[in-house]
Amino acid sequence: MSGQDSQASNAPSPLSVIPLVARTVKLFGRPTQLRLEPSYWEALDDICHREDLTVDELCSDLKDRLDSQSRRARGVAVSLANAVRVFIVGYYRKAATEKGHDRAGHGRGDPFVSTPFDLPPAQPAKEG
Repeated sequence: MSGQDSQASNAPSPLSVIPLVARTVKLFGRPTQLRLEPSYWEALDDICHREDLTVDELCSDLKDRLDSQSRRARGVAVSLANAVRVFIVGYYRKAATEKGHDRAGHGRGDPFVSTPFDLPPAQPAKEG
């Protein structure tokens, strides 16, 4: 993987909702800054590990496909960052199974369970 902008080991969890993080990726050997939320960087790293690719390789292939789609759509421009987000969601949606949703606690009326927006259980009021 290409050089990552420095991130301290005590940085907030990538599942936190925090500002975008810039990293430099090499698209066809040329350095390009890409800004994504930390949870997307983590997902991209996980996908690359699973697919035995570097982030640079995956992003270059995605950029090539994006450019090809743009030519067919007569110049409709989509940023690489948006394309990466759409790719990641599509990748994980294709892998989602009913068994996986059940293990995560999905489908029980709380769509936020097992997400960065999941709230801790309410603490019972103390009698005093």
